[in-house]
Amino acid sequence: MHGNDLTNRKFGDYHLLRKIGGGAMAEVYLAEQHSLGRRVAVKFLKPELAHDETYIKRFVREAKAIAALSHPNLVQIFQTDCFDGFWFIAQEYVQGQTLQELIHREGALPFQRVADILWYVASALEHAAQNGIVHRDIKPDNILLGDNGDVKITDFGLARVSGSNGSATSATALTQIGMTLGTPLYMSPEQAQGKPLDHRSDLYSLGITSYHALAGHPPFRGETALSVALQHVNQLPELLEKLRPDIPPPLARIVHRMIEKQPEKRFQSFYDVQLELRELYTVYLNDTEASSRLGGWDRFFIGCTDQRLLATTEKLQRVLQKENQLKNRQHNFRFLGLLIFPLVFLTGLTLGFLRVYSMSDPLEKPVSSRIAKRDTVSEQWVYACILNTTEAWQSILDYFPEEEYLWGRKAKRQLIRCYFHEGTRGDSINSLPIFQEFANFSDIEVEDQALGLAGLAWCAAENQDDMETAKEYLRRFYELNFSYSDPLLVQILDAAHKTIQRKENNGNL
Repeated sequence: MHGNDLTNRKFGDYHLLRKIGGGAMAEVYLAEQHSLGRRVAVKFLKPELAHDETYIKRFVREAKAIAALSHPNLVQIFQTDCFDGFWFIAQEYVQGQTLQELIHREGALPFQRVADILWYVASALEHAAQNGIVHRDIKPDNILLGDNGDVKITDFGLARVSGSNGSATSATALTQIGMTLGTPLYMSPEQAQGKPLDHRSDLYSLGITSYHALAGHPPFRGETALSVALQHVNQLPELLEKLRPDIPPPLARIVHRMIEKQPEKRFQSFYDVQLELRELYTVYLNDTEASSRLGGWDRFFIGCTDQRLLATTEKLQRVLQKENQLKNRQHNFRFLGLLIFPLVFLTGLTLGFLRVYSMSDPLEKPVSSRIAKRDTVSEQWVYACILNTTEAWQSILDYFPEEEYLWGRKAKRQLIRCYFHEGTRGDSINSLPIFQEFANFSDIEVEDQALGLAGLAWCAAENQDDMETAKEYLRRFYELNFSYSDPLLVQILDAAHKTIQRKENNGNL
């Protein structure tokens, strides 16, 4: 608007009170809406863009797309219109501050506060992604923190809205001439390189935003936008756990996986981020207040994934019903077979005798039964939860090797649990390869690394009677120097200590 201040001007039902923000495409004013007696934020398309049909269509279409969304963590759109040549969007006004303002004032934030904000923003972006919208400018400035505790995403000015077939609509996919799509400090590597984007780009930007909030500064900084963009493409960030030793290792892992350079190595949805956060709250932090503090907690597994977990569970129920029916039929056939067995015994014995000599290998072992493969890894996971056997958990690793990082690692933890509780002293032999793999993880995966070292100590003492090696693994475990509350880790660590003590006491008798 080239220095023109619209304060105190009236636009239809709106009286502009003061300017409260702005960006490359628009400026935002706090306004009073007379008809409803409420305060709203009014965003005006800049005059130099208001004469370009492309930008006007983009402005209106995106406003309508966001208005069609209904989510408590997205700023609500009330109206879009043109008055006296000014195109504007009237939207919800959030009284409070931006995440950027909070970080600027307080520096690195408590990890619990960051985890809560991450939960809310991930929930909103999952809803947007499910409706074909990629924000493309997630950053602390665009996350509003209300004085009442609300967390809301704003400024969809750079959003890409996809059509029903998933492709970007022509009016909204156009590159803005002379403007940078996104903010260099938070843009994804594929965004910096001008490659096609999907929701995983927003996921990366949210990860960088979370890193900034936890560390007090973004992971990459430079004198020019180009130098920062190149760091996003080529440079690894400093580990959060080295900057903030108080951060729970699972939270650091979540953030670092969000900011993987390659989209396929990140979480594949914001739902997966929330799934990991829920585990962080319940298992690691034992946060009993999370369910009442975090919006959508009770509705999470249904509200976030009508087409995922709920559909998966219902589908598996139908599958299991069919399998039970088949088993019942087989049972009936077996019963019938017992009735007619005496009549066919001699015939069967004769044919069986002849067949043994016609077989190439009469001692060949029968093929062992296997767990049926499901359509998706989430279905396989729910099926494994129902069966809860080592074979069921192993099926996740066998059928979905591409899901190794998230589902595969969780399945291996379940295998460890099954092996550990098998028999009177557990199955240390079968669990040994998993413990070895976990023990070799990097420092960023310290919780799994610790589980591996504790398990190796248990295996060395229980299976190999090598107390010195067991003690060396425990020494390396304690050198990790982190706080832990994982029940499985605590149990295995306790078993390692007790096994060492028991065998040393027996040796001294």
